[in-house]
Amino acid sequence: MNTEYRKPWVHRHWVLMLVLGFVAMMALSLVIGGGVMYMAMSAIKNSAPYHEAMARVRADPRMTGALGEPIQTRWVPLGGVEQREGGIAKILVFLRGPRGEGSVDLQAKFENGAWQYQQIDGVSDGPPRERFDLHHDAEQ
Repeated sequence: MNTEYRKPWVHRHWVLMLVLGFVAMMALSLVIGGGVMYMAMSAIKNSAPYHEAMARVRADPRMTGALGEPIQTRWVPLGGVEQREGGIAKILVFLRGPRGEGSVDLQAKFENGAWQYQQIDGVSDGPPRERFDLHHDAEQ
């Protein structure tokens, strides 16, 4: 009875296992990173300050004139929103329309159960590059 010892498959193909393990870890990292990014983006896009900024941009004739209609978001909004007793919101949203691109920058505080907006600036990338104060103009 002559049985020849043969190494297990894992021992014979250890380089392949190393590469497959690396690829699996990278894929898992990308999935987790994408999920975290999606959750953060959803939290910002579902907030009252984001909706207020987009409503003011879409209602402003200077922004719609510079970017065209419809105005849509271009990338993931940057910033954050904390809604507590003394919460804050700082958001930068990149915009695009048929005529051009731009952005809206918002800063607000959450006090006494309501958002108090300190700054809402719309920017059209032009040419010419223009900045519009959407906060004070809407309240006059």
